[in-house]
Order: sequence, then structure tokens, then C-alpha cells
Amino acid sequence: MKKALLFVLALIAVGCAEPIPRNLDDLPRQGPQYVDRETLEPYSGPAYRMSEDDSTQIVLRVNLRDGRFHGDFEDFELEGDSLGLYETGTYRDGQLEGRFEYFYPSGVLRARGTYDNDELDGPSESYYENGQLQEKSTYVADERDGPYEGYHENGQLREKSNFTAGELDGPSESYYENGQLNLRFTNRADERHGPYERYESDGQLGAKGTYDMGLFCGEWIYGDSEIVTYDPCPPGLADGN
Repeated sequence: MKKALLFVLALIAVGCAEPIPRNLDDLPRQGPQYVDRETLEPYSGPAYRMSEDDSTQIVLRVNLRDGRFHGDFEDFELEGDSLGLYETGTYRDGQLEGRFEYFYPSGVLRARGTYDNDELDGPSESYYENGQLQEKSTYVADERDGPYEGYHENGQLREKSNFTAGELDGPSESYYENGQLNLRFTNRADERHGPYERYESDGQLGAKGTYDMGLFCGEWIYGDSEIVTYDPCPPGLADGN
């Protein structure tokens, strides 16, 4: 009776054990699916990939369902003899889905955002290795769409602008590391359109004028005294219309 009970417990233990991860290089590809080499059935379960430079180091841990990446994954990067976490995220039926994070070799967060059906979608942020925010923007269908902010490594605002379907659209300003205004202009469909100002890092005027869909128009002032006159601007354009 005791031996029978031990046998049953052993079977239960085996049945509850986690599946043994498979090397992705040992799973043939049939179209978009990884399959078992013997049965040719789509593989489901944990898997990994080894480094091409060091066959003792695992550089990817992932799960598969019906032959496609599905679930959380960890991507590692080999820097010399050191292996560090490079990216974490989630797959759904082979497509990137939900939150993701990138890391520097030091382990500091490098970027984070959100995927929807394998496309960037939603708020996105990137950071310098000192932890300072580098960029902040929003994506829609894999393109920047909405307000954008970029920062210098010292924390000063570097750029403030707006995107529409991946193109600069609307007011835009950029600044030097000391906080001094560098550029101020307006975009329309990724072309400069309207008043434009450029300043040196000491605050002195570099150039001031107006663009008409990327072309100079009207009167432009360069530095303290140089004035150049181009073809007249369309009515109202000097007011930013």
C-alpha cells in the first residue's frame, strides 16, 4: 500500500512539473510557426535561443502557443563576458502586444511604451543612462501623433513640438542646454510654414523671417543688420496662418 501511494505521488509530481524549455534552433519553421521536428505539430511551451557568439549564454526566453510567440518574453544582450537584460514585453499570437521596456547594459531603463498588434500605440518615453527623461511622445499605428517633448541630458527642455501621423505639424520650439531659445517656427504637413526665428546660444538673433510651405518668402533679417527680400508671402501668412 505504501509503495503504491509513493508511485501515485511520483506520477502527480511528474504531471505537475514545468515543461522542459526547447531550443528554438531545434524547432523547424513552417511558415510563421515553430514545429516539433518529429511530429511536425506546432510547438506549445517554453523556449529559448542561444547567443551566436557564446553558445553557453541564453539571449532569449519566450513562450509559444501553437507555434507562435505568445506570452511574456525576455531578450538579453551579451556585452563582452556580461549578459544583461535588453528588452521585456509580451507577445500575443506572434505579435507584440502591450507594455514593453528596453534597458541599458547597466540595467537602467532605456525606453518604454505600448504595442498594439505589433505596432507602437500609446504613450512612449525614452531615458538617458543617468535616468533623465530624454523624449516623451505618443504613437498611433506606429507613427508619432500628438505632443512631443525632448530633453537635454541635464534636464533642460530641448524641443517641444507636435506630430500628426508621423509628420511635424503645428508650433515647434527648440532650446540650448542653458535654456536659451534656439528655434521657433510652425510646421504644416512636415514643412516649415509661417513665422520663423533662430537665436544663438547667447540670445542674439540669428535669423527671422517667414516660410511658405518650406520656401522663403517676404523679408528676412539675418544677425543685426543683413536684410534679404524674397517673393511676397501669401496674405496673412506672416501672422502664422
